[in-house]
Amino acid sequence: MPRFAVERGNPFEDLEENEGDSHAESLKRITSITYIVIILLLVLNVCTIWIFKLKKIRYLHESGLSLIYGVLAGLIIKYFGGTVNKTSKAPIGSCDKVEYNTTGALPYYLTTEFKNGSETLKRIYAYTEYIPQGETATIVINKLSEALQFDPEIFFYVLLPPIIFFAGYDLKKKHFFRNIGSILMFAFVGTTISAFIVAIVMWLYCQTGLEAGLKQEFIFFECLLFGSLISATDPVTVLAIFAELNVDADLYALIFGESVMNDAVAIVLFDSVLKYAPYRGEQFSAVGFLICVGNFFLTFLGSFLIGVLTGLLTSFITKLTRLCDFPTLETSLFFLMSYASFLLSEAAGFTGIVGILFCAITQAHYTHRNLSAESKTRVFELFETMNFLAENFVFSYIGLFLFTYDGHVWRPGFIVASFLAIGLARVFNVFPLSGILNLGLRQKIPCKFQLMMWWAGLRGAIAFALAAEYSEGETRRIILTTTLMIVLATVLVNGSTTTAVLELLRIRVGIAEDTESDQIIDQLARKNIGDSDLHRLQEQTGLGELGWMFLKVDYNYLTPLFTVEGAKASDVFPWCGPLGRWLTSNRGNYGNEDITLDDDMLDDHYQANPVAVSEDLDDGEIQVQI
Repeated sequence: MPRFAVERGNPFEDLEENEGDSHAESLKRITSITYIVIILLLVLNVCTIWIFKLKKIRYLHESGLSLIYGVLAGLIIKYFGGTVNKTSKAPIGSCDKVEYNTTGALPYYLTTEFKNGSETLKRIYAYTEYIPQGETATIVINKLSEALQFDPEIFFYVLLPPIIFFAGYDLKKKHFFRNIGSILMFAFVGTTISAFIVAIVMWLYCQTGLEAGLKQEFIFFECLLFGSLISATDPVTVLAIFAELNVDADLYALIFGESVMNDAVAIVLFDSVLKYAPYRGEQFSAVGFLICVGNFFLTFLGSFLIGVLTGLLTSFITKLTRLCDFPTLETSLFFLMSYASFLLSEAAGFTGIVGILFCAITQAHYTHRNLSAESKTRVFELFETMNFLAENFVFSYIGLFLFTYDGHVWRPGFIVASFLAIGLARVFNVFPLSGILNLGLRQKIPCKFQLMMWWAGLRGAIAFALAAEYSEGETRRIILTTTLMIVLATVLVNGSTTTAVLELLRIRVGIAEDTESDQIIDQLARKNIGDSDLHRLQEQTGLGELGWMFLKVDYNYLTPLFTVEGAKASDVFPWCGPLGRWLTSNRGNYGNEDITLDDDMLDDHYQANPVAVSEDLDDGEIQVQI
């Protein structure tokens, strides 16, 4: 019996299988041209960034440049890239059974199987128009445009891991963990609030019927799906400018920490909303809701554990072996284990983004200490370069997508409503949560910091990739087109005005980082100090009692166990006997446990770093600057 099946085909393939070597050669040429286009865009971007840095131009960041160059290249390819005419004839045969595409989307390619007597025929057709049986039609294909279609699999498995890993590895741990409560509040609660606010606003807009068809197409489930993916912020432009201007470290930590954690939360939230799909309908399903909530926490916790355990395993290997004598092997192991955390999380049914993020944080805190000096430099420069190239590659691709993708569905009213929705959602995210946090924080989040956080809520690669991965059907293509416009607008407008907004809000720049405080904390963590000294240190560093307790456990037990620094593992765990001796590396630096700190040293530090109290007359808040 003949069978029709819808299949996503390779856009490089010609209409018939095994049609000849000439088509294979054509495929090679098109593939080569595709990557040449991307490489030329990256080269152009590198040269322009160098000029911008030389001239100290900060109004446009490298991600914005990548977008602009990508848009221009896509425009050229769309209208001047050339086309190929392909004449095809639909085979004649009986058709007793048809399997339809259940998503309702038109496939790119149609695979057909026919029984013609004893012979089975199989053909692949470009599904761009209807071709009646027995008739011929000419299909016009822009092969380069087809080849440049965005592939979510490449993004999630190749481009995104180094970006997320470097974000965790390059983390300013002191400021991140000093603000960890605020960061987690904004990342978990804030992202969830944003997703629901966007969903409610967009659902209400669709119910107005201002644009035909939206009321029927966008049920609340689709609006919530859009809200969860568009809540992923990506303030890469803002953070790069912050780093160049040396903006207040706590403001940087809040925006950076929220964005890193927010990406992970948004992906898990999006996946959890998808789990509700079988229960969607007119009636709310409590069972479906509980499944979504359970999936959210299970996915996040499972990914977190895989990431941390992979990082700790790498620490053990680098501690107990002499890989440090072979920097190439040591760097290779570090890279492979880091990427393995992503793949293990995905293979276990969790999310690799959370896994590789916490693997990176663990690697930076423990494994980094075990590496040789040469490997430390190699590892950092390797991931820094991969992050730079992957980030610019993604934004160039997003720019290209604007003109090379033929499936856009433009709904101007929906796009405008989306901008209003994400702005409103950001208001309900930042300001109420900041007010709640300020009730218990020693160092408050000033009003001008809150305004900067609201403005820094750019959308980027994560939101676009999630929209592109699930773009079947007209409803999802509306979401994809809208997401693309939001990414373009926020990166170019919000990112390029960052310096002006900093000046408008009178946020200080050029603040030198206090590295001596880190050394004092590191040394004091090894000692049993009194309550008065602990109180003074907490006032200076902003560390709470919980943070101080973790530092004590970390330095007294975890550092000796997983690194070559600190006390000997055999001394820390004498009850382990031979196991404790085995866990003690023969290349450890075990002199630091005898450091003594007295009150004079503490007083010298406080005199060199006095507590400066200043009152902000605009909002009446008092700021403490170390």
